[in-house]
Amino acid sequence: MSSMIYELATVVDCGTHWKVTNVTKNTFDNLVNNNEKLLKLSYVSYKKIEEALLANKTVHITKNMMANEVLPFEVDVKNTSLEDPLQEAKNHNLAKVRMIVSPDLCKIAGLTLYGFMVLNNDLINSGYAITNENREEKYLQILETGDEKLISKLEDYLNYKDEIEKVAHLERKFSKFKNEVLSSATVEDITELTNKFLENFYLNY
Repeated sequence: MSSMIYELATVVDCGTHWKVTNVTKNTFDNLVNNNEKLLKLSYVSYKKIEEALLANKTVHITKNMMANEVLPFEVDVKNTSLEDPLQEAKNHNLAKVRMIVSPDLCKIAGLTLYGFMVLNNDLINSGYAITNENREEKYLQILETGDEKLISKLEDYLNYKDEIEKVAHLERKFSKFKNEVLSSATVEDITELTNKFLENFYLNY
């Protein structure tokens, strides 16, 4: 069973309004930072915000929403430009890369995580508590039982685990890239870091 896909904005609470940090298409099961939340967008609002962020503009959303999704007139695009070219380059490149990788970072739907946890608990209840240290031993023990139902659970468990690990690996790479960009001293360094990250990212397709 697949989850419903929505246009979403990742936002930070600024008191009188929401400040948009990213937009993506996914379920409501996205992973966001502790100080962020998700708002459902209309398609027109999604495109308006995406275009503004890529142009390095600041986007605010009113808290007095009229519906269960953000409508275009509730989106306030600030046309101000930073005087600091270095900070502007950092903001622009981080927004660009985050929008590109967000669909992959959000691939883990709630059903995937739930399925993994259920199978993990099933295996534990069957006497196979799998850890990083004993996993090879436990995999072999399960295979040696010849129990087709138990082996099928192990296969599903491993498939879920691989899916989660791929996304976690990308998240770690993006976090490293973000820290490097924020600590960069020149626009040229930021451009080089961005090009290198995207080149490696596309090589995985």
